Amino acid sequence: MSSPTINSPQMSFPSLETVMNLARALVNDTQAGLTGTPGEGQVLVDNNAVAPFTLSFLNSAIRQLYREMRNISDPQLIFDNIILIGLPIIHSPTNGVGACDATVQTTLSTVGYFDGVQLWPNLQLPSNMLYPTKLWERCTGTNDNFEPMHQVQDGLPGQQQNQVLGKWEWRNSVLNFMGATTQRDIRLRYLGALPQFFSTTMDFNSTYVPIQDSADVLAYLVAVSYGRMLGSPGVAELLAEQKNQLFQLKNATTRRAQSTNYKRSPFGNSSGDINSEFTYGSWLLSNQRFNDFRPLRLLRKLFLGI
Repeated sequence: MSSPTINSPQMSFPSLETVMNLARALVNDTQAGLTGTPGEGQVLVDNNAVAPFTLSFLNSAIRQLYREMRNISDPQLIFDNIILIGLPIIHSPTNGVGACDATVQTTLSTVGYFDGVQLWPNLQLPSNMLYPTKLWERCTGTNDNFEPMHQVQDGLPGQQQNQVLGKWEWRNSVLNFMGATTQRDIRLRYLGALPQFFSTTMDFNSTYVPIQDSADVLAYLVAVSYGRMLGSPGVAELLAEQKNQLFQLKNATTRRAQSTNYKRSPFGNSSGDINSEFTYGSWLLSNQRFNDFRPLRLLRKLFLGI
């Protein structure tokens, strides 16, 4: 896991102390504490020796926020142009190095690249990668453009390898390929994890959560967890406002994205959006070669009246 964001230059990133001060205010724990400082609280405090649950609640809130923002592909959680150079050629356990073998698949994981026989630990997926969104490839040792690879829907085909990887499948948290007879460079785009905060000695004032304008959401998430622990009757109100704050944060990201025209590509299709081609009426009208097929003629009459 990545290190916490310390002394962030972006002022819109909230510090842990900003989040916790608001959380204490929400649960009415802003009294002077061990050091006599107003606002430091007496129960929901930063001191791990006094309140070991604080850091657990805070990390839970951060993880939940990351999940919610990944679901709308927040750009702050997208990692792109990650290049892996020189994925080795296919290695068949029966036919040897560079020999085609339809029984072999290769894998790329956080521990290395498996070529069919040997693991290459110097070629690894990024440790903060949760799942890929797109892959490209080119021949190693060239300055060629990276060409898009195709994500398969129902498993990789069992066929002889060629000079390109071509297809990929995300399975068991590992990238799976058929392998290639030439060395390949891979370009990755993926949704990843941002830092979490586990040190009990870190300075809350200089440790920042790298999601812009997230202080309110995180504070309410912490307050809800704290209220549930105590069985507080005010949890429902805190939860309702937490959902509102989360909606507002996600809505801001979504509205920004609306400045660009997006087109959804069906899973497993790399040629663009074909949704409009497969409405029932247009499909029946556009497929003349099925016009003489009696069941489809009945469907045309039923749905289109023709």
